[in-house]
Amino acid sequence: MDSEPLTATKKLKDDGISKMNSKLRPILAKELTQLPLLEKSFIGVLKNKRNISKAITCLVKCLPCPQFLKRCADMKLYIAPIHSMDGSVENLKKLLVEKNFDLSWLEDEFEIVEIPCEVPRTKDQMIYAQKFWPVNFHPDLNLEAIISGSIFDEVQQESLEMCMKSLIQAAELSAVGTTECNGSALIIDPDQGSILSIAASSIDQHPMWHASMLAVDLVARLQGGGAWQLFKDDVSQIPSNGTMKRKCPGVTPLRYPEILHKLRLPETGSLHPMNKNSKKSDKKLKQSEDKSGPYLCTNYWAVLLQEPCPLCAMALLHSRVSRIFYGTSNPRTGILGSKAVLHSVPGLNHRYQVWSSLLEEECAQILQKCRVVDT
Repeated sequence: MDSEPLTATKKLKDDGISKMNSKLRPILAKELTQLPLLEKSFIGVLKNKRNISKAITCLVKCLPCPQFLKRCADMKLYIAPIHSMDGSVENLKKLLVEKNFDLSWLEDEFEIVEIPCEVPRTKDQMIYAQKFWPVNFHPDLNLEAIISGSIFDEVQQESLEMCMKSLIQAAELSAVGTTECNGSALIIDPDQGSILSIAASSIDQHPMWHASMLAVDLVARLQGGGAWQLFKDDVSQIPSNGTMKRKCPGVTPLRYPEILHKLRLPETGSLHPMNKNSKKSDKKLKQSEDKSGPYLCTNYWAVLLQEPCPLCAMALLHSRVSRIFYGTSNPRTGILGSKAVLHSVPGLNHRYQVWSSLLEEECAQILQKCRVVDT
């Protein structure tokens, strides 16, 4: 039976797992992590400062400038990418004359300069782009908080670490997986800070019983559903109207396999990070409390020992978890950072946010001890 639950504000007892100050690493789309591409462009040099306004007005009509670029930098004007003129200065001058641009405003020679050709989405990208040409930039405060790590305070991060320590213990107790997917997983309601389900891989019993698949199925069981009969004398009934309120009756968390009842699981306060748009966030949270429908994990978070394989990642996507935290990477089949970044793929009807490296070293060590079977 469970002892008195741990809380994030209580001092952790020495449980044989070193407490480390892990730095959560966000897993972002490539367009947010790569430096903006550059392209060679024609730059005109003005002779007289008084002609800046007239020159810009004329250029707007004949050669529009990308909105993220500033047209003018000191006495220099962005004209056009050289590929748009087939690399020919003569073609450029001919077009300008045809559009009634007064070439006498400019020095005879055009400069060819590398200019950013992609919109900077982050401050780091903006700083890089500014080295080449002035840009217009409006930071996404939430994105910048994710990148800097300030989105989570110390108490929230400690709570996540406590959840991961429970997963490390669960994996040590019972995880049986393959070289492609192994470990343990839990689903948590961040509003209440309560763990709803926790599971360890049990692939020796069923080829689809990966930890994340089991954790999601246990949440379904809390809501009256569930695909698998995991417990003796287990009866799950879906309401006749086919819909379920987003409430979790009964005793939580559900655990599989049952040996996980040995674990002493933590309880935390609300895990929701402070948001610059707090009023909008509060409104969304109130809406989520009344939500009915087929999505099992809307606004819930998943914590995983290992980066999920495609099967687990898609299960978490279809169940609509909002955030995923994992410990160690999965170089064989992981698709949330290793082999791919699933949540950045165009066309998806849901996108979760992902962080890695939560107690990464401890997770990697315990994963090596987990039982592996051939499939």
